[in-house]
Amino acid sequence: MAWFTRQKPGVQGGAEGEKKVRTEGLWLKCESCGQIIWKKALDENHQVCPNCEHHFHLDARARLALLFDGGVYTEHDSALVSTDPLRFADAKPYTERLAAMQRATSLSDALISASGTLEGRPVNICAMELKFIGGSMGAVVGEKITRAIERSIADRHPVIIVSASGGARMQEGAVSLMQLAKISAALMRLVKPACPTSA
Repeated sequence: MAWFTRQKPGVQGGAEGEKKVRTEGLWLKCESCGQIIWKKALDENHQVCPNCEHHFHLDARARLALLFDGGVYTEHDSALVSTDPLRFADAKPYTERLAAMQRATSLSDALISASGTLEGRPVNICAMELKFIGGSMGAVVGEKITRAIERSIADRHPVIIVSASGGARMQEGAVSLMQLAKISAALMRLVKPACPTSA
C-alpha cells in the first residue's frame, strides 16, 4: 500500500494529516511596484514586470537565450580560466574566490562568448555575467572578447557585446588593465574599412 500513502510532488503533509502545497519560488515581489508576480508569467514576459514594466536582472545565459533565434547558440572558449599572476589575497585568496564563483555560476569566468543567428543573420555575441565578481574584466574576459571580434573579422559577421561590468578586475592588476588596449585594438581592426582590391 506504499503507492497509496506516498505523497504527491509539491505537496507536504502537516502534523495532523493536513496537506500544504509548496509555493516557495513560484511567486516574486516586484522591487518597484510591490506587485506579487507569478514567476512563470515573469519568465514569459522576459523578466519585465507586467504591472509597472520594471526590468528584473537578466543573467548572461538568459540574455543570450533572448537574443539568439530560438535561444540556440554555440558557446566558444568556455575552457579558458583565470590564473593568479599576483598571488592576490584580500579577505580570501583570489584562487578561492574564483573557485567559489565558478561553482556558484557554473561559468569559467565573467563572460559567455557565443555565435548563432539573430533575426536570421549570423552574429557573435559576448554577454557579461554580473554575478561573477561583479562582471569584472580580467585576462579571460579580455581574451574571450578579443577572440569573438577576431571571429567576426574573419567571418564578416557583426559582433554584439552586452556589458554588465564592474570594470577592471583588481586581483589581476595591470594584466586586467591591458585588456582594454587589446580589445580596443581588435575593435579598430573590425571597423577599419576593407582595403579596395586592385583592378
